Amino acid sequence: MRLEDTINIGDQLAAELRQVGIDDREALCAVGAAEAWDRLFEAGLRDCVSSRLALEGAVRGVRWSQLPPDLRREISHEVRARATAQR
Repeated sequence: MRLEDTINIGDQLAAELRQVGIDDREALCAVGAAEAWDRLFEAGLRDCVSSRLALEGAVRGVRWSQLPPDLRREISHEVRARATAQR
């Protein structure tokens, strides 16, 4: 399935995922949301919580807002810690 046809993935995020070697939904699911976000972060393309939540939802096939609150908080803490450590 094309990245653009995946829930939570718009044209811009799809293009950025392709830049880091993730060409379709199957590849995204194979590497997982955390690894996909790490690749985007390392490439200087994304550093926000919303993109990480979007990827997690995309892998799970749900809107990011439907992710369990505990998982959303955990992801938020991870992203903020990573971004802070990088500075």
